[in-house]
Amino acid sequence: MATSEENDAVRGGIPEWAKITPDIRMQPLFDVVGEVIAAAEQAVGTMTETKDHLVRSDGYVLTRGVNSLKAARLLVSAGHWEHATAVARQLFELLVNIEHFGTFATREEAQQLYNRFGLFQFFLAELRRIEFEKEKGRAADTPWELSVRDFLDNHCAEFKLPPRADGTTRWRTNWSGKTTRALAETSPHPMRVTQYELLFSAWSEQTHATPGVFASDLFLKYEEEVIAEAIAEVDGLTPESFPPISGVARREVQTLSMAIALFMQLWEKLPHVPQPMPEGSRNWLEVIRAFAGDKGLPM
Repeated sequence: MATSEENDAVRGGIPEWAKITPDIRMQPLFDVVGEVIAAAEQAVGTMTETKDHLVRSDGYVLTRGVNSLKAARLLVSAGHWEHATAVARQLFELLVNIEHFGTFATREEAQQLYNRFGLFQFFLAELRRIEFEKEKGRAADTPWELSVRDFLDNHCAEFKLPPRADGTTRWRTNWSGKTTRALAETSPHPMRVTQYELLFSAWSEQTHATPGVFASDLFLKYEEEVIAEAIAEVDGLTPESFPPISGVARREVQTLSMAIALFMQLWEKLPHVPQPMPEGSRNWLEVIRAFAGDKGLPM
């Protein structure tokens, strides 16, 4: 059992691993993220009382995007850029799905299908949870289980596929009938496929924690060490001089810049949400481009 002194130490201080110390060279980028988040939260705050389902739906999407951007900022600032790539990937998937709304006759038609599929996914997840609990000896045929099965059997026919050879039920895995790659390919934005390749191919090792992650980390750190040694040999440069953004810091810039850009483009696709001031958007994008322009990002 922990002593009172140990408990006081936990309450009174932050352990080294939990301290957030963002690279000072990236401060302008972090400032932009903070301004974008503040503006988006203000926009969401103006929609809390509305009963219009289209407005509320756009508000939910923007809130999800804001929380994702916050997560990316937190992870990058704590030095965990490789985990933030998964957040950027989620923002991309959310964006291309919302862009797909534009292929429907009306936005309301797309929103209704999107919502119906969301409800279907909830009940399907509940059924899988119930089946898992029954395998562990929990009660079967509860009123809630019967209600879940009734909903899936009688209200989700549009998402049911032909059964497997053994007769088991197959369900659609997405609301649009398209994979994320297919959504990128049919997007009106010319850079979506290139962004897809970055997030789902080049950064796939980071998202899935493959063996390549460890090799990548090794070489990134080696790159930083080589640059630091080269700078140390230049006359007139003090130890306080900041080296160019490279190695891990370069990946941090790439990841956070991509997350900001994707979030801002997502925001633009939500017509029922108050948009940021044009001048503010231009200033934010200028900062992002200044940081990401020479980092090989498909912006």
